[in-house]
Amino acid sequence: MSTRPVDIDKAIIYARKWQHENTTHAKAFLIPAGDLIACLEEMEVFVNDGDGNYTLNNVENSGVRAYMAIKRPEGTPASPETEKLLIVGTKVDCTGKHRDIIEGERPSGCKDKAVETAVSALKGSGVYDFTAPCPSECDPNSPLYNP
Repeated sequence: MSTRPVDIDKAIIYARKWQHENTTHAKAFLIPAGDLIACLEEMEVFVNDGDGNYTLNNVENSGVRAYMAIKRPEGTPASPETEKLLIVGTKVDCTGKHRDIIEGERPSGCKDKAVETAVSALKGSGVYDFTAPCPSECDPNSPLYNP
């Protein structure tokens, strides 16, 4: 995995392809920074010292996974506005795989128990639904936005 930004020309091509081939789906999701920070705090990647200062912890073995989801009552028509992006924290287990840190995650069988310890420390389910889909939260001036 790369931690470097994607070349803008490639990003435009990728976004245009998704948006043109999936015209009835969300184009993007807005993720508020405060909510993402709260997720990283619960994962203990960002550790707040109480004075608003943060230190990083175990970054190399942590990640975030996004699941596509739909939130609409039965019988309601599909629309981009009903699509969701569920965010969950992950930790690398003894097999080298990123495991979801969520309520109900099955034991890994690892002796180090890092995933099980993180799951037991959850303050909720570990699943975050704080995104806003585009549309309606779009940036029409972005080169990645294709109406």
